[in-house]
Amino acid sequence: MSLVGRPTVVAAGTRSNDGVQMVTDNHTLFQTEISNNQPNRGNPAKLSVKVERIISYSNPQSILVLTHRPTSGSLHVSVWDPVIPPKTQLSIINNSSSAILSFFSNAAVSSSRLIYITAGLMFDPASPLPFGGPKTQPGYVDYFGTTVTSLLRYLVGASFKWYWACRGRAALDFLARSVNKARKLHFAGNGDLLNKLMLKGMKKAGHIEWSGSVSIPEALRHRPEAFSAEDQDAVAFTPRLALFTRGCKKEGSVAASWFW
Repeated sequence: MSLVGRPTVVAAGTRSNDGVQMVTDNHTLFQTEISNNQPNRGNPAKLSVKVERIISYSNPQSILVLTHRPTSGSLHVSVWDPVIPPKTQLSIINNSSSAILSFFSNAAVSSSRLIYITAGLMFDPASPLPFGGPKTQPGYVDYFGTTVTSLLRYLVGASFKWYWACRGRAALDFLARSVNKARKLHFAGNGDLLNKLMLKGMKKAGHIEWSGSVSIPEALRHRPEAFSAEDQDAVAFTPRLALFTRGCKKEGSVAASWFW
């Protein structure tokens, strides 16, 4: 039986209303709102970790990794096959980061845009640790990188390091849900909402100023998909024919119908 002394931490916090507001110029010029709850990256104070008890685990910790399964169309937190030689922590972070990039690669937009959108979904005081926390000092202020690559690495690395240190997988599951949601929102096609989330992620990552006007670079702009998964549930019309593919409810019939 191995002795693993890990702290149990409970984060408290409420969701702040510090979003980003679009103003003009065909969805490319934005005004970021200043918030009274702007986190302080320069504050050296860290979240205090209270050790409540020492936990002794009889079973070894599962080796988890993020995987992209093209057949399922989503990202998953998977248990590594014990038959395969053990992976190092560095290789787990590298492979999981590659899985996210692969998951984003078939979208019409840059993967950088989707990474910023993911950060916009995750960087909030109400998020699970290690990303959430007090409004003035949430966990995500520990990120000091300046590139999209470093941001992705932080999202993945912080999630895994929290799992390895505290055993709970809430951060990993939160990361997977946020990545899946970012891609799903993109295919849903609401450009204004996506721009707001992207700029929120850029702002909270420290890649743009907290307030002021921002012009979205061409490489990060929204591009609608030619075909999305949501189209499969839609009603398709042709000049002389209307085919209701699903849910055609006419009196006395629930089957799909043809109208000429």
